[in-house]
Amino acid sequence: MRRGRVLPLPLFTIIILLTIFFSISASAGNAGVGVLNVSPKFGIIRVVQQDNFIRIYLNISDYNSWEDIYIVNVSLENYGTESAEFLFKQYSNTESYEKLNEFSETSGGKNLLVKEKCSFYHSNGTETVADRCNLELLFVFHTTGFTRLNILASDLEGLTTQAHIDYNADEAMRSIDVIIVPGLNIPIIIPPYFLDLIAVILGTIGTIYFIKELNKRNKNKKSAL
Repeated sequence: MRRGRVLPLPLFTIIILLTIFFSISASAGNAGVGVLNVSPKFGIIRVVQQDNFIRIYLNISDYNSWEDIYIVNVSLENYGTESAEFLFKQYSNTESYEKLNEFSETSGGKNLLVKEKCSFYHSNGTETVADRCNLELLFVFHTTGFTRLNILASDLEGLTTQAHIDYNADEAMRSIDVIIVPGLNIPIIIPPYFLDLIAVILGTIGTIYFIKELNKRNKNKKSAL
């Protein structure tokens, strides 16, 4: 009686691993950039205080796709005590794939969140990594005192990322831009005068260069004479 051929164990293992890998890559590549599940990441966080409102602009990336982001929590802390909490939910729960896209306030009766001014944005394109991975959120609430801003984003698989930013809303018209260092979640605050300073420096360099070129041409003209 002939026995059927049995694949060597190493070859069988390789075939199984390749099958799993290509299955995961195919499903992930439909939306994100074809990677195994990773936690969301913050890009630039911008806080703008103006006209009795505070606006928080969030840029969140998830390399599995912006559609993998489940919930974003923004809480305000005043000298160690939580004073307000706001949520954005893309789905009603982690088992549902029906879009909810809802902003809410869970701080109970304070009515700080201005829902009609809040918004979310994502690209419907698939050409670039940003198209497939970035979700932009805008939280808008009435000006209130707080000393710390805590932000947490969670995906459908429960992986999270956090950012904690010290802030004093009592300082009138205070606005900040924050860049989160990838992988470290360390916030770097960009001073509001930073762009003006760069413009002044570039203008000064340009002026010096122009004067040097002008002097060089004048010297060349005198030498030619």
